[in-house]
Amino acid sequence: MSKFKISTSAKMFIDYKPAELRKNKDWLIVYYAKIPASNELKRFRVRVPKISPLRERTQYAKKMVEIINNKLQQGWSPFYEAENNNYKPIDDVFSIYFLLIEKEIADGVKRIDTLRSYKSFHTVFMSFLNKKYSLKLLVEIDTQVVNTFLDYIYLERKVSPITYNNYLQFLSTFFSWCVQKGYLPKNPAKNFKNKPKPPKKRTVLTSEVKEHLKNYGKENKEYYILCMCIYYAFIRKTEITKIKVADVNLKMGFITVLGENAKNKKTENVTIPNALQPYLEDLLKNANPNDFLFSHDNFKSGPKQLAPKKISDQWAKFRKQYNIPLQFQFYSLKDTGITDLLNSGIPAIKVRDQARHHDLKITESYTQRNATFDAMVKNADFVF
Repeated sequence: MSKFKISTSAKMFIDYKPAELRKNKDWLIVYYAKIPASNELKRFRVRVPKISPLRERTQYAKKMVEIINNKLQQGWSPFYEAENNNYKPIDDVFSIYFLLIEKEIADGVKRIDTLRSYKSFHTVFMSFLNKKYSLKLLVEIDTQVVNTFLDYIYLERKVSPITYNNYLQFLSTFFSWCVQKGYLPKNPAKNFKNKPKPPKKRTVLTSEVKEHLKNYGKENKEYYILCMCIYYAFIRKTEITKIKVADVNLKMGFITVLGENAKNKKTENVTIPNALQPYLEDLLKNANPNDFLFSHDNFKSGPKQLAPKKISDQWAKFRKQYNIPLQFQFYSLKDTGITDLLNSGIPAIKVRDQARHHDLKITESYTQRNATFDAMVKNADFVF
């Protein structure tokens, strides 16, 4: 098919040339449609079937012209129905991408939380595209679209620099995959840079805040025990909602964080310090092995998984009740535990293993993780 170049004097937003009937040896309906991500129009032809008498064929052809023009006027494009990689609908490509991630989750390569986050990003991105651009084809997403979207989430939705970077990482990963699959010629998010991360707002808990939390724990015992797991064992909020009773070995003194539940995807043990042991013994005295360590049932051990948001909401209630400043966030518990353990004289490498992060990169490759529990951590003199 021939191509019709849009003149520079033409309006930039003309995206079709109406259909018309052309009678030669063959009767053809001819129209032009804008090539996605281009300033060119491409000619399309539809053959009118032979119908007798001639009057009925003419009426049929006029009806075809009317239908095609109505569709074009309403924003339809023949490229939306093209069956090749160059003109894939955006929704179709995302569906394929999420199916791939689901398979990787089933294979243990990715975590279910990754899919949940990606789908949340996808929902916001697609809502933006539908409202601002009405785009349907993947190839129509260019650098300008990505730039406008990133400005939108940062300036209008007022997300933090960290959330902005997460959106950018999602788009870059997705578009990179699209390039590998041949759906896009290049990654439109490739050259965007992350925003600098601001200093952490979390602050280690003061003696006064610790005392308030102890008092709060008198009427909220199970939640207080959860907080002590964060302080003593440095388990992350999302991770602790997935830990089962069977993962806690009170006899040997350690908790197993399974790779499928861990942020770093590694199965590792964290030591239960002596100060934490009686809290867990009290919590688990009537629990079943298949129960969640902390459940939806008011943080007691039980069969229904606890939502991470409920942990944060409860912390907000605690802060409000005792007028605790905003800088003392839930994860201040973990920061405080790490700080207190270091100040107690425990070697940093032991703290690294207990926290399961990689701050000591040089020693990381030479030091074995705990097979069960670490005696120095277990008997450390650090008390909430």
